[in-house]
Amino acid sequence: IYTPNNVKSTRYDRYAAFLKTYDKGKINPTRSDSLIIVKRFYYISVEIIELRLAGHYQKLKKLKYILITTFFLLNSSNLFSQTIENSISIGKKHVIESSILGEDRSYYVYLPSSYYTSQTKRYIVIYVFDGNKSKFHEVTGIVQSMNSISNLKMQIPEVIVVSVENTDRVRDFTPTNSLNYLDQEDVASFGTSGKANDFMSFIEQELMPKIDTTYRTISKNMVIGHSLGGLFAIHSLLEKPSLFDYYILIDPSWFWDHNYIGKRAKEVLPRKTDLNARVYISLANNFAEDDRHYKWGQEFNKILENNTSSSLYSKIRYFEDEKHLTVPLPGTYYGLRYIFEGFEISDFNEIFETPSVISKHYEKVSKKLGMEIIPDENYVNALGYAALYGRNLPNIAISIFEINTINHPLSVNAWDGLAQSYRVFGDIEQARKCYDKILSLDSNNMNAKTKLEELK
Repeated sequence: IYTPNNVKSTRYDRYAAFLKTYDKGKINPTRSDSLIIVKRFYYISVEIIELRLAGHYQKLKKLKYILITTFFLLNSSNLFSQTIENSISIGKKHVIESSILGEDRSYYVYLPSSYYTSQTKRYIVIYVFDGNKSKFHEVTGIVQSMNSISNLKMQIPEVIVVSVENTDRVRDFTPTNSLNYLDQEDVASFGTSGKANDFMSFIEQELMPKIDTTYRTISKNMVIGHSLGGLFAIHSLLEKPSLFDYYILIDPSWFWDHNYIGKRAKEVLPRKTDLNARVYISLANNFAEDDRHYKWGQEFNKILENNTSSSLYSKIRYFEDEKHLTVPLPGTYYGLRYIFEGFEISDFNEIFETPSVISKHYEKVSKKLGMEIIPDENYVNALGYAALYGRNLPNIAISIFEINTINHPLSVNAWDGLAQSYRVFGDIEQARKCYDKILSLDSNNMNAKTKLEELK
């Protein structure tokens, strides 16, 4: 058991020192049950030592049994804690009762890690169709990889993912009733087709309001649709362009009803001059089946390019090495890169020379995406510590952490980083002011109290 040399130190100081010494992965200090048991284990241990020093051997005998029991509880709690820690939770499955569709619809929700640590941050929502568990894993894996603050990767902002499972995809995703597939006119499995407008109403009037009232969202929505899901996304762009702001169309079913969607686009898009959207189109190599898939995709993109709307942007990419069923993975990744093009700060060296480029960069990104995006607190925090300890640039670190305190003035973490930078830089008075600020936000913050004592 760790015992400080200074017998006059407070019980809290001894407990804090004990945690630093003992926490080698055996306990999880963030779990309240483990923490309570550790406190008890420590206090009894210290009391035993103090009683031994004072010669109270009768009380020592009783405390020995209590210590043994507490040690057993600690290990039991550790086993439970390790079980929790060894589990990886991606999201949760939910069910919504739809009066429009006359059925229950299930969907998965992924929330980014900062959702649980920030009480004010809001997020773009990505709606994924054909959203079974496998698709949910695919998309959430990509968005997590593209926003990995620990690796200083910020290709895209953090997002909420809503992955909608199917009940009858032919019914929900198709805008017309048709049995046609290319040159076939009698595809029986298409018999329920033509109810895309109902599904669109479900998304607009039931699912989106549910998501927006349950989670902290931004009024900017993205859709990822593959095959018939892509067909539905185009239908939404043409008939209800306010529903989504960003579109990732992955090898859409151009064939549907003799290329209905292409014909409809020629009618509708030239008349729409106020579209506000970014559209990314992926085409797979379907030439072995029919070259019209490629032809129709290119024609649709040309119609988008010829549209006169000042805020409509589009890009198309042909994946020669991918088939219809393999193109969703690269299509999603490159689609996200295009939608959030320029979001990432590519040159860290520029930041470590001129930290103000951070704020200027996000101002530019905000204008491009049509919404205010402030520098991510955790990302700027990582950059600050990289400057402070990785590059030994405390003056630069101060400027970086100041960006966080301006954008996140109620964050204890932001002020603590700034305080550390001032300490390393040698400006003790400014460091004290930062710790005072922390205590004004959290009067019980023991770290700030300890640091102020050290700076006396």
